Amino acid sequence: MSDHTKEKRNRLTTRREAPEPTARRFGVFILGAGFSRPAGLPLANDLWGEVRRRADGMSGRASFFRDDLDAYIQFRRECYGEALTPDKVDFEDFMAFLDIEHYLGLRGNDTWSDDGNEAQIVVKTLIGEILTERTPPKERLPDIYLRFAEMLQPDDLVLTFNYDVLLERALEAVGQPFRLFPQRLKPLYPGGSDLSVDTSREEVVLLKLHGSVDWFDRRSYSRLEVSFRRSGSTDGPYHPVFKPKRELAAVPLVGGARFSDDPLREMHRVLDIEQLYRSRPLFQVAPWLLNPSSAKILYAEKQKDFWWGLGDWGSMNFAMAIIGFSLSGPDDYARQVLYRLVKNYQCNYWEEGVLGRTKTPLVLVDLRELAGDKEDFKRRYAFVNWERTKTHFAGFDDEALELLRHN
Repeated sequence: MSDHTKEKRNRLTTRREAPEPTARRFGVFILGAGFSRPAGLPLANDLWGEVRRRADGMSGRASFFRDDLDAYIQFRRECYGEALTPDKVDFEDFMAFLDIEHYLGLRGNDTWSDDGNEAQIVVKTLIGEILTERTPPKERLPDIYLRFAEMLQPDDLVLTFNYDVLLERALEAVGQPFRLFPQRLKPLYPGGSDLSVDTSREEVVLLKLHGSVDWFDRRSYSRLEVSFRRSGSTDGPYHPVFKPKRELAAVPLVGGARFSDDPLREMHRVLDIEQLYRSRPLFQVAPWLLNPSSAKILYAEKQKDFWWGLGDWGSMNFAMAIIGFSLSGPDDYARQVLYRLVKNYQCNYWEEGVLGRTKTPLVLVDLRELAGDKEDFKRRYAFVNWERTKTHFAGFDDEALELLRHN
């Protein structure tokens, strides 16, 4: 447990209370890549093919990507006897290879940046570029996302493993208030430094567990500004997000009062993200996201608060759905979290309910057209009580949305 988390636990004495007996369902919705598929966004395998195609044509420092890919293929051959070609490389395993090298500092002084070495930065930037190009603008969003956003209620919790901004745009388009962090805080006493939870706003809570293509951390630039001031300069250096040549809208990710050691205090969202990626900001700035890697948990410190207490959720929630998250990857930490959420939901207060409310069946939505694929999916979700579950295997479509709306 980090010092930040311990200190927050000690200082933040209020806790989530049992829900009032109202019409609110306090639902939990877990989103995977299949949620974004109807909008034309690529799944992992398609994303890797496009990342590799674009990276292959890069020169200069970006050519480290090809060098690192060759090094990974050599590593797999000499350690495991595998004869891989670039198109047969497992994207997540390759990224884990790079993550471990960077996290342990194996390159010593040649380590490129806090955000990763060169190949990692190339991949993060290209993911941001590709997903931004493929994401419809707010006025052209498929109707299913607008209806999903309208369906959400204040205090619903949405946990997404996706990097894209589809849901944020849908929520904004329909005027649904939301926040991208667990809790709003306020001073416990006027002018004091002690904080308590601010419950004055009714909002959907959307937590992006793997980061986002529009998130950018200001910490490195803030340090650079300090260095410039010490050298006598009154003007900070150019930066594509925080001091751009043309106006670019960037807003803090978190709102309200915050603890001084909050790791998200300097995280910002770029609102006109298309303009940023059109400027090709490679090696000038990288989006804050966890690359698709089986070792991504190494870099999850900033979002530690997103996971805080999730093991207790589900017990007193009245709706739960998992959309387009097939548990096909090696992310055992995600499996462990979903196991806790689902078990809490289906085992606690199921028969007797809570404060006069009863739970609806868990809803699982995925694209599984063949009988064998459906059985494989159910094996991955072996911890689910299928008698307390509704499934829809035609993907996230109108029928799935109706199931969610009337569940």
